[in-house]
Amino acid sequence: MAKECYEDVIMHCAELLVKARTVDSEENRKAVCMMSQELVFDGLEMKRLDVTGKRVLQSICFMKPEHADQSRRIEFCFEEENGATAVYTFYHVTGQEEWDELTLKRMRFFAMQLHEVNERQNLVQDANYYRYHDPQTRHTNMTYFSECCDYHIRNHTIDRYTAMAVNLSDFTNLNLLIGSSNCDIVLIRFMDWLKIELESDEVVSRISGDQFALLIHKDHEDMILEKLRSSEIRYGKLPGDVVKLSAEAGIYRISGEVESYHHIIQAISSSLNIAKNSLQLQFSYYDPLSADATEKKKFYEEAFEKALINEDIHVFFQPKVSLKDYELIGAEALSRWIVDGEVVPPDSFIPILEETTRICELDFYVLDHVCKSIQGWIRHGVKPVKVSVNFSRRHLSNQNLVRDIVQVLDKYEVPHQYIEVELTETTIDADYAALKQIVYALRDCGIESSVDDFGMGYSSLSLIRDVPFKVLKIDKSFLGDKNMESDERQRAMMKHVISMANDMGMECIAEGVESMEHVQLLKESKCYMAQGFLFNRPIPQEEFEEILTTHAR
Repeated sequence: MAKECYEDVIMHCAELLVKARTVDSEENRKAVCMMSQELVFDGLEMKRLDVTGKRVLQSICFMKPEHADQSRRIEFCFEEENGATAVYTFYHVTGQEEWDELTLKRMRFFAMQLHEVNERQNLVQDANYYRYHDPQTRHTNMTYFSECCDYHIRNHTIDRYTAMAVNLSDFTNLNLLIGSSNCDIVLIRFMDWLKIELESDEVVSRISGDQFALLIHKDHEDMILEKLRSSEIRYGKLPGDVVKLSAEAGIYRISGEVESYHHIIQAISSSLNIAKNSLQLQFSYYDPLSADATEKKKFYEEAFEKALINEDIHVFFQPKVSLKDYELIGAEALSRWIVDGEVVPPDSFIPILEETTRICELDFYVLDHVCKSIQGWIRHGVKPVKVSVNFSRRHLSNQNLVRDIVQVLDKYEVPHQYIEVELTETTIDADYAALKQIVYALRDCGIESSVDDFGMGYSSLSLIRDVPFKVLKIDKSFLGDKNMESDERQRAMMKHVISMANDMGMECIAEGVESMEHVQLLKESKCYMAQGFLFNRPIPQEEFEEILTTHAR
């Protein structure tokens, strides 16, 4: 290299250092080389040391290790903002003359330039680290997960993996129980626990809060799901510093047809929402063929609010009759969504609303309309019959449910004996306790309650033993088809259930009655109330009022 004046060399090196992105980059290498020649050094070695938890950068300049005079050196130190010290040490070459004042100045300037490069590299490394890592847990983040998906899509290896979106159950209450700092430890150790036995190309990334995204080999799926079902995580040293965790997950067994990571994220997110909103599912698998169902769900969710405002959802009444004299004794209120004159089948939108608390809005909408109807009947001198209104399990988390029901009844001045709250049995312990409390509170307010679809769950016997329901609604599956070809054991079971309920002072009503054979079977079983197509389908309010008026006359 042609000899240049010192100032020109420094300016040229400064330009290269500004362009240098890494210590190993070509620009940085050229700059160091130029400075080394100017200072009459032919080699440069840079070392990084971690000393007592602090970052100390030490750059050592010498020609060759065997040529460095260890007893003759000079150090330049620079304090950094994080409390670390950057130390740059220059060693004499054996036999070299002492450095003069000008050389020492040049060496210091050289050290300053090296320090600037190292500082820049630390910032770049920090920026790269936090681009792909969550600052709270130090695990990888959603950006890392997305780019890993994108990498495997480009390389046509994505079909080897299963993607998951994971949500820890009841983590908010855990935060209140053990504190946020301990919950941070739980999050970190839970992610560490998930990563055990996974390979280096598998991903466990934090999305946000208590949600994670996983990209794992398909043959590791069962292992991860077992951990998500139940895991014990220790967060402290005391014997009781252990928490049990479980999680919901949306799962996508990826095929080779994926075009972008956006599709994967959308698939696992939508599946996770199904699992979180389900009363029974812990894990929900994405089905690529369910796109039409997703669009349908989106349509009903968006149209539901407008339907309530415009009162496109109508309340129909299905009569209940006495099997002793076939007189009208009550009715069940049912919602019917009418669009352009056509009735939307309840099975099309009720399950969708059940996935969220929107079903609670529908239940109170029906109760409001029923109370308004009863108020009108009373004002016109028509004696009402008791009307049952369905309430979803979703209401069980509402501690003010009974108060809210009573407020609607009292708003329309409806005597409490004309409303029956129909609840579905549950098999979940927490819901069971809430259900029991609600039924007792309703009874204290003079409101009767019934258990719907009895026999469809697994806690039926303990339910009627412990919860003071007034009415037991026998599920139509006990009756079998109208040709009486149902299993004899099923009908024998129904007779015993009815007998047991009668002994406990409960009333029984059978739904789905479609034939006189059904009626005969019910009478033989001493069940004397029924509803079903044999007597009447759910009918509009106006038609039911005609029946009610005739009954009153």
